[in-house]
Amino acid sequence: MPSMRSDRTIYASVLGPLVLAIVTLVLVSVGGFQALSAARAYVGGESLWSKARSQTTEHLRARATANPAPACQPLIVSLAVPLGDRAARLALDRSPPDLAAARVGFLRGGNHPDDLDGMINLYLYFGSLPLLREPIADWRHGDELIEKLRALGERICARSPVTADRVQPDPELRALDRLDAELIEVEKHFSASLGHSSRLTEYLLIGTILLLAVLLAAGSIWFVLRSMRSQIQQGRELMHANTRWDLAADAAGVGVFVWHAATDRIELDPRARQLYGLSPDPQVPVTRAEVRELTHPDDRAGLQQLMENALAGNEALRARYRVVLPGDSVRHLEAIGTLREGGPARAPRHMVGVLRDVTDEIAAARLQVEKDAAERSAKARSEFLSRLSHELRTPLNAVLGLAQLLDIDTREPLTTRQSARIKLVLESGWHLLHLVDDVLDITSIDSGMLAIQSTPTDLAAAVQASLNLIEPDRLARAIQVENLLPTDLPRVLGDARRLQQVFGNLLSNACKYNTRGGRLTLRSQDLPDQVCVRVEDEGRGLSAALLTELFQPFKRLQVSADVPGTGLGLVVVKLLVEQMGGRIDVSSEPGRGTCFTVCLRKA
Repeated sequence: MPSMRSDRTIYASVLGPLVLAIVTLVLVSVGGFQALSAARAYVGGESLWSKARSQTTEHLRARATANPAPACQPLIVSLAVPLGDRAARLALDRSPPDLAAARVGFLRGGNHPDDLDGMINLYLYFGSLPLLREPIADWRHGDELIEKLRALGERICARSPVTADRVQPDPELRALDRLDAELIEVEKHFSASLGHSSRLTEYLLIGTILLLAVLLAAGSIWFVLRSMRSQIQQGRELMHANTRWDLAADAAGVGVFVWHAATDRIELDPRARQLYGLSPDPQVPVTRAEVRELTHPDDRAGLQQLMENALAGNEALRARYRVVLPGDSVRHLEAIGTLREGGPARAPRHMVGVLRDVTDEIAAARLQVEKDAAERSAKARSEFLSRLSHELRTPLNAVLGLAQLLDIDTREPLTTRQSARIKLVLESGWHLLHLVDDVLDITSIDSGMLAIQSTPTDLAAAVQASLNLIEPDRLARAIQVENLLPTDLPRVLGDARRLQQVFGNLLSNACKYNTRGGRLTLRSQDLPDQVCVRVEDEGRGLSAALLTELFQPFKRLQVSADVPGTGLGLVVVKLLVEQMGGRIDVSSEPGRGTCFTVCLRKA
């Protein structure tokens, strides 16, 4: 209904002014012609009025001069025309006007019945205008003279007829001549003024009609030009909108379909045809059966049910289904449509909608589901490992404590074989304890529960403390340490305890995997916003393939019987450095050693 009201408003705004102008032109033309016709009727009435006056004066003059004198005709009969017109004028001058009496008066004045309405309307609506003011004044003056003529006639008719030997001038006859001359003058002036008014009315009517015609033509031309400009502008906007739609549709791969419910016929635009793997040529017909055949067999019934539900419930269609393209490839499509019916052309019920390829969306959604499941699994695994590590620490501490007591008990010394066994227990226990600590660190970092305070820290002090901790490993392999770090090494943002853990692990590995009696070198590099420390050894080195697996959990790339390890140390180092906002790099060549570089932010 809102669209229909809008259409009616448009029609009214377009046709209203045109109809109004035409109606005004017709009314002015009809009114003008009626006014001219009424003026013509008054001119005809004036002729009858003049004829009645002439006959009356001739009869009275014969009555006054002829011998024998003719019988005197009743003046009310001979002056019926002017007296009737006078009665009509007096009836129209009343307030309110007596239209019935005016009609009777004009009929007595000899006017045609078809002219009465025009004469009455002309007098009522235009009598006060300057154009008719003078003729009406002449009319009133003529009525006064007619009244005098009637009175004079009554006196002439009332006296005795004249005798043949009368030679004295007749004063009443002279009065009749004067009155007749005045009446003739009034008639001439009335005719002249009425003719002048008629000509002015004609000129005014012609000018008004021409003006209205010019205005109508100008308005029509203006409206046509405006409509043409509006149509051209709308055409341009429609073309631009279609261009934008085509660009957006091409970018998004959106096609348009039309489903005719009555005939179950479907129309596809070129983009929709491409989505179905059909020829994009619109000249190639596409049948509904062909489109249905391309739909995945498992989705046909569901799609048909959704379309029938949309048709029955007069609601929008939203469906996702699969189509099988040539080559047995499967594509996921989404159809969104709305029902249309009726309209100006009374179009049958049909559905207009869009098609788009949602294969990537479904794949992304599936990946997101898998990612969420993997994250939940990783979280559960981290929680399990954390709990397991905490549960292992307590019995491990007890085992290590009891083994240490047995090893140092001097009151009950162990035999050589027992001492060797206790040493194996301690080594295995410490190895397992380091593994538990590394697992706890990794799970704490993954769960975000590891508290690292990034505060200004003395990097040189942290490295020196780590050197002190790995002194047993250095002595065991006779490693020579070359510390080239400057004493004024800039402070960095980090956690002092975790920095010792990082460098302790790197320095320990540099000793364990170094050649016996080899060199361990420490260097630094001062960057604009970072400080880097390099830990270099002279071990066997790593190949490029092994470097890609270096920071993976439980990956020991250089397995040796005399080098204990869990494969988690470097993983913990990398995670800790990244938690402090830094990075760790590694470079190595087989036979030339390995270099680890730790870069941290300046304080």
